[in-house]
Amino acid sequence: MTTSVNGAAMPSVTDHPLVHDVNREQNESLSPVERLCKRIADWTGAPLALGLAILVQAIWIPVGVVTKLDPYPFAFLLTCSNVLQLILIFILAVGQRQSSSHAELRAEHDHDSISRLLYHQEVQEQVLIALARKIGCEVENVAKMVEQLATEDA
Repeated sequence: MTTSVNGAAMPSVTDHPLVHDVNREQNESLSPVERLCKRIADWTGAPLALGLAILVQAIWIPVGVVTKLDPYPFAFLLTCSNVLQLILIFILAVGQRQSSSHAELRAEHDHDSISRLLYHQEVQEQVLIALARKIGCEVENVAKMVEQLATEDA
């Protein structure tokens, strides 16, 4: 996709060869089981899942007491709940590992992008100072500030 600036076609920033789509890279690296675990982890972390769990228990308890199918202390409800929790612990652990891996990948790409931007900015500063000197502008104060910033970072 290209955009137009003053009639000239400019490539879109998202099409830049040095900009990585970290989300796509992460999704492509996941196995089908990891994708499924991520979807389940995302869904179980949603407020709708909490509401559904509360609703099921709020309905189950009175129905179990009235019908005597699962009377107090609700052994069947507790067994089902515990089995579901044991399964979800591992699913959530896989989902958390994927989120951590994604964050690390994103941080690495951000670091690379920021490093390139800083290098580009330093080159632009040098070019601008050289151009200003060439046309006879007073740039000694600016050059000193740029040098001071460069030495403070080092």
